[in-house]
Amino acid sequence: MSPLPSDIQLDALREVANIGCGHAINALARLVGGRTVNLSIPRALVAETPELTELLGGSDASVVAAKLGMDGELGGVLLLVMPTQDSVALESLLLRREDAPQEERESALSEAANIVASACLSAIGMLTGWRLLPTVPVLLRGAAGPVLAEVMQATGSDGRVVVLETRFSSAGVPAVSGQMLLLLDQESSRALLTRLGV
Repeated sequence: MSPLPSDIQLDALREVANIGCGHAINALARLVGGRTVNLSIPRALVAETPELTELLGGSDASVVAAKLGMDGELGGVLLLVMPTQDSVALESLLLRREDAPQEERESALSEAANIVASACLSAIGMLTGWRLLPTVPVLLRGAAGPVLAEVMQATGSDGRVVVLETRFSSAGVPAVSGQMLLLLDQESSRALLTRLGV
């Protein structure tokens, strides 16, 4: 495979994102009481930190991100990212109350991220025949720029990663929207494409 995936390979990766993120968002919908959660058409691209930062609304955008690594044949990071106000809304939905202490909110969000990530990786595992599990979630809060700098460090990449990205938004009040990103290092993206026969 060339250093950059071809259009055909990016199409295959988009299909992986469609399957994985679709299962993940179904899991999220169940967590928030069965309300409808809409999913955008997934994207697959090769990006560095500046492009990733723009995906999240710019370097100064206030976000909450749940970062999970992957155990198994894939190496990289799975991210569940929301604007700060949407994270607060999701925490309230998960706990069925708005006055929960911060510790409970952090725990609920981490558990939700773990369930969503497990659903995503399980679906990709069924597609590939691999056993993929998420690591313990780490919550990151702050401006998107510094958050992504820490995430990119965790990928162990040379600054360029293959990104599978989709956006979600829930119906109802309060509204909750965010993004799910799978950041794969070059070696893992090559292994995944080989496994898919592309």
